[in-house]
Amino acid sequence: MISFAVAFLVSLLVAAVATPLVLKVALSKELYDQPDARKVHTRPIPRLGGIAIVLAFFAPVTGLLLVDAGASFALTQSWTQVVGLYVGGVLIAAIGVYDDIKGANAVQKLVIQVGVAVLMYFLDYRIDAISDPFGEGAIVLGTFALPVTVLWFVGVINAVNLIDGLDGLAGGIGLISVTVLFALGVMGGNTIAALFCASLAGALGGFLIFNFNPARIFMGDTGSLFLGFVLAAFSISTSSKGSTTIALMVPVLALGLPIIDTFLAIGRRVRKQRPIFSADQDHIHHKLLRAGLSHRQAVLTLYVVAAFLAGAALLLRVTSDLASGLILLVVAVILFVLFRLLAHHNPDVRGISDPMAGDAGPDRAAVAVLCGRLEAAERGELVAEILNGLARDTRLVSATVTTQNALLFSWQGAFDKKAALRGITNYHIPLATQDGAGAELHVQFADAGIRGDLAVILPWELVAASLARALDHLGWPSLAAAPARSTRPALALPGVGLADSLSE
Repeated sequence: MISFAVAFLVSLLVAAVATPLVLKVALSKELYDQPDARKVHTRPIPRLGGIAIVLAFFAPVTGLLLVDAGASFALTQSWTQVVGLYVGGVLIAAIGVYDDIKGANAVQKLVIQVGVAVLMYFLDYRIDAISDPFGEGAIVLGTFALPVTVLWFVGVINAVNLIDGLDGLAGGIGLISVTVLFALGVMGGNTIAALFCASLAGALGGFLIFNFNPARIFMGDTGSLFLGFVLAAFSISTSSKGSTTIALMVPVLALGLPIIDTFLAIGRRVRKQRPIFSADQDHIHHKLLRAGLSHRQAVLTLYVVAAFLAGAALLLRVTSDLASGLILLVVAVILFVLFRLLAHHNPDVRGISDPMAGDAGPDRAAVAVLCGRLEAAERGELVAEILNGLARDTRLVSATVTTQNALLFSWQGAFDKKAALRGITNYHIPLATQDGAGAELHVQFADAGIRGDLAVILPWELVAASLARALDHLGWPSLAAAPARSTRPALALPGVGLADSLSE
């Protein structure tokens, strides 16, 4: 136990020291996670914090390998598992660093993840059998062991990556999960797993000092992919010596929250005919925010759910009587369902009282981010880029910004003949200027009923004042240099001026 405590404290100290150093480098290199319409944070936050987690994780284990300690003997006796963690962990962290700095697409990340999963299979991290839910014993997977192992690694890695959407959320849930895996390792006599789990717990604890709301640094894909990789590896090794009737359920429950969120995300995107790797704002934490919880309240609420699931995993492991574990599981499921219902029945979430809460365009939080970006813009090209994005998100036919003497901005969307048959609405928004000169934002969009029309109009009304202030600050420059889909003028389509028609 002394080795476990030393590993935890060393990794905690290394993370607490390394994170500010990584933060300093990220600030000097301007490696920020920029806010956008789908993200919750409203200011640029440095990323690459995952590097500190990786360094802190490996520091105590590397030290034990270099000195004569009780745990070092166990490490040398299980060299394949140690090699697997070092090689696989470095590869996963490398693709994470590349993604945080340069940007990697989904295919590139998936190829690395599958390759690492195959490597781990041949280094003794494999799922050879699963418990038989209808009888005693286990079901031997045989030739299916490799694809099941690969699916587990890839699934857990991406599950942790998907849930990394709020300050401290992925780190805190990872800490809860790895605490359970540490306990399982100790109870099963798996010294290697317990030692590495203690190291990961310390690394996450040291990092959360800087990552909990309000976060000073994000773990980025470097941290979330690496965290998912380690959790996937040790959820296999810590359950392999457990009772076959519960071996499969224990890691599933320990990682329950990110797994549930991932299944919901996949189902949601398939139902909407969207790529399963596409981003959205419908994860559990997003729904809790829209239901009225603060950022910190949403994170703490999900910590509670994760703790219930982790408790259920432990109870399933320590007792042959499944009743206690199932009671905890039922409570966790009830809590989860209540949170889902809270989000679903909240009027703002369903769009009953707020048209911007539906799927037709950006919500109010996203528009607030855009307003902040507009007022902070130092170049006309940045203003044009923001307007281009909002025009796409609200599915405009066209958008222009004009003064009495000049056309400053023009955006032309893809023309949909079917949409045009429903009618095209022309909407004009005056832009206040310091000199009182007439300036105007003009948008065209296909009619979509009152609620649909308001979902388009309201975001533009909300950004109008910030747009005017930004253009005043920049001296009302031409925005034509920014990339736009077309430089053609707005379509001269027959339409109704909605502002005029509502006032009649």
